[in-house]
Amino acid sequence: MTIKVPIAEAKSDFAKLLKHARQEAVIITRRGKPDAVILGFAEYERLRRLKAYLSMVDLSRELEELGVTATELYEASRRELEERPW
Repeated sequence: MTIKVPIAEAKSDFAKLLKHARQEAVIITRRGKPDAVILGFAEYERLRRLKAYLSMVDLSRELEELGVTATELYEASRRELEERPW
């Protein structure tokens, strides 16, 4: 169960909230409205990977609409790397 905690309470019981956040998200409220969320690190990493995956899907669709193939993209990026003066 996700819990909502006023910011004043969050300040005084932060260690307890961190422990709870390993299991469920903790919503910090300010004046009764959601203001921030404390997540366990595993959940944060899962969301980061999901965001990266969705970005790749969007990019893939954009490239497909432009008619750029994966092979063309690979070859162009390879050429660019090989032309760098390092």
